[in-house]
Amino acid sequence: MEASKTISTDKATVVIQVNPQVTQNIVSGDDGQETRGAQHNTALTGFLEAQPKALGTVQIMIGVVIFLFGIVRTPFYDPYISVFSGITYWGSIIFISAGSLSVAAQNKLHLCVVKASLIMNVFSAITAGTAIVLMSIEIGLFSHQNWSFPYSYND
Repeated sequence: MEASKTISTDKATVVIQVNPQVTQNIVSGDDGQETRGAQHNTALTGFLEAQPKALGTVQIMIGVVIFLFGIVRTPFYDPYISVFSGITYWGSIIFISAGSLSVAAQNKLHLCVVKASLIMNVFSAITAGTAIVLMSIEIGLFSHQNWSFPYSYND
């Protein structure tokens, strides 16, 4: 869509030609998918600079490890606040879902998925803060106890 206008006078001919900028405001994802739009350009490029796929992978691994620790600690239910509150289970679900959304947001660069990923990362940060507080209380309350096993190794 080139627009041109010719103005002719007695002494000279002036040609004014306007070429559209085709590649302006295009953000490309890792899979080659392109997203257009001036208002989304800076937000999506800033999101990609933060490497959401690496963050999502780490969040998924942390969620799985916390879930496994919760399974191991559940039989010893009595003194553990973290098991009683269930943070090892619902926290791991939040970490895994936030990590999955971060990976999906980089794979399919769409504004809706990016916003959902950022919202879930906020919930993930709140969950991590809650877990830190609960486990700090747990360490403070139960660090003075002497844990001894009823089995004797001298038999």
